[in-house]
Amino acid sequence: MRPELIDITLILLIAGIVGYYIYLRYREEKRKKEKQLIPTLEYYRDRYLKERSQYIQRAEKFRQKMEHFRDRINHIKNNIQDYSWNQDEKKILKTLKGTDFEWTFSVMFEILGYRIYEPPVFKDHHIDFILEVDKDKKVCIDFVDYQQAKKLGKKYIDKLLEGKEKYRCSGVWIITNSRLKQEIKEYLLKKEVNLFEYEQIIRFFPSIRIVEDYYETTTRFHNYELLHKETTDEIIRRDTWLNEVEEKLQEAYKKLEEKKAVAK
Repeated sequence: MRPELIDITLILLIAGIVGYYIYLRYREEKRKKEKQLIPTLEYYRDRYLKERSQYIQRAEKFRQKMEHFRDRINHIKNNIQDYSWNQDEKKILKTLKGTDFEWTFSVMFEILGYRIYEPPVFKDHHIDFILEVDKDKKVCIDFVDYQQAKKLGKKYIDKLLEGKEKYRCSGVWIITNSRLKQEIKEYLLKKEVNLFEYEQIIRFFPSIRIVEDYYETTTRFHNYELLHKETTDEIIRRDTWLNEVEEKLQEAYKKLEEKKAVAK
């Protein structure tokens, strides 16, 4: 026999032996996998059931926290009379400026039950917010802090009144933590613009402490609301996985019964 033929025969023999070994290993691994399929699926089913139960407990805990802070929010809204001004809060009111001043009183109106939103164009015609008193009545609001009050003049007010017409508001309110000059007050009165100065704020609005309490409470409510949603999503995810495992288990049980029937 020629050397080349011997080499080819040897290679084919070795390849055949290796191939057969691979086949045997494949069958063995497949057998092991089939043997372990049901225990593995049962393990995952038990694991997902346990995790689901844990997430259900967490979700209930977060739901109770949400209810607690929702009740707290309602308590704040229903007990506005408890928030009277003290001297420290009056001092803080005098120093509020810019966005802090605007934010504080926009939240205040929300607490009082009004819907308040910014105009489409930022500070359009000096209007900071539009407040809905009811379905058919809107008010244009301009917050003027103690630093801006000196800039308030007739042209400024006329610009506000143009904004009133543009946004079809029934009135204009200027809210300031300062005191305006008498001639400006008279012009505002003439133009039927409502003015809330420092003294009127203290008289007609609850203390800014209510904003701090409300903001802190709503923040904690929303945090627990987010946690509750995330936890509920995990429950839904476990339900999906459990359904998939259960389907595979039923198939595995069926195949096992069929094998037992054939063996008999």
